[in-house]
Amino acid sequence: MKRVILLVVAVAAIMFTSCKKEYTITVQSNNESWGSVVGSGTYAKGTVISIGAISNNGYKFVKWQDDNTDNPRSITVEENATYTAVFVEEGGGGGGEPTSTGIFSVSETQKVNFSPGNLQWSTTGSHAVAGGEIVAGTWRFAPNQWDVIAADNRHISSTYTGWIDLFGWATSGYDNKYPYMTSTIETDYGNGKSDVSNTNYDWGVYNTIYNPKTNTLDVPGTWRTLTKDEWTYLLKTRTTPSGIRYAKATVNGVQGLIIVPDNWSSSIYTLDSANYYNATFESNLVNATHWANMEATGCVFLPAAGYRQKTSVYNVTLVGNYWSSTFYSSDYACILRINLDDLEPAGHYYRSNGISVRLVKDVK
Repeated sequence: MKRVILLVVAVAAIMFTSCKKEYTITVQSNNESWGSVVGSGTYAKGTVISIGAISNNGYKFVKWQDDNTDNPRSITVEENATYTAVFVEEGGGGGGEPTSTGIFSVSETQKVNFSPGNLQWSTTGSHAVAGGEIVAGTWRFAPNQWDVIAADNRHISSTYTGWIDLFGWATSGYDNKYPYMTSTIETDYGNGKSDVSNTNYDWGVYNTIYNPKTNTLDVPGTWRTLTKDEWTYLLKTRTTPSGIRYAKATVNGVQGLIIVPDNWSSSIYTLDSANYYNATFESNLVNATHWANMEATGCVFLPAAGYRQKTSVYNVTLVGNYWSSTFYSSDYACILRINLDDLEPAGHYYRSNGISVRLVKDVK
């Protein structure tokens, strides 16, 4: 009788083992020329595995896409999952961490990294500006690429202590061009008569900016604003191995534009209607998990944050306007325009209207 019971138990154990669920773990590199990975495979649920990242000469591993920095890293298999190793060039990124893993050509000779989110401002606190002076207010990049202040920009004033992210042209704080300006006199913005490239009217050139991705205070001159010609080259001219430059999308429920880096592989995520200027924002519906992998491979998202006229805010999630550093006329400056049926990197807009700012850092 004991033999029968033991046999039944043995058969049950074999059946349980054979029916145990298996899941696929995918381990990938944000750039295969910068480093390789190990650990991909199919494993039974509950298995503890090790994944690892191996950097090539001239590059270093800094983290996984979920900000874990263990290498090698232990994983308990619970579901299908993808882990992206983030490599950067030696010496790249503030404080030893990457500010952006993606490299983007903005001319035949110049490449840049994008800031990790749109620029934001609060009247609270203080910061250093070019020349070393300490002035009131705090600049930071949005914690997430999809973050927008939206309707709360209507509170803009010299006394409002919340955050704003829609700014008149060249309102860096230099020469009394304050980020909370609501003047409708167009010549009040910038120097009134020429480009602001490489001048203190540029937000990044003049200000210390808090970078939440690296937990650093990036000194004046770390960042800058793209010119009209650079926006145009980035979105209309540059060539990439994947053939993709951009795609309209909805990321974590926010509409806007995805821009992929020069070396991006379309195997990471299938983008529909790529390089199609009048595609809809519903062409690509990207959830937060998928975006984490795309962001780890260097993708940038420009949310449609709307625009501000004086203290009224319009078309949040429907229109995304981004300043360039290029002068257009006595009334206008050049912008990148993103809306429901258009994408124009060389548009222009009234300088007094408040729109988004996304900064870049030159790759040396």
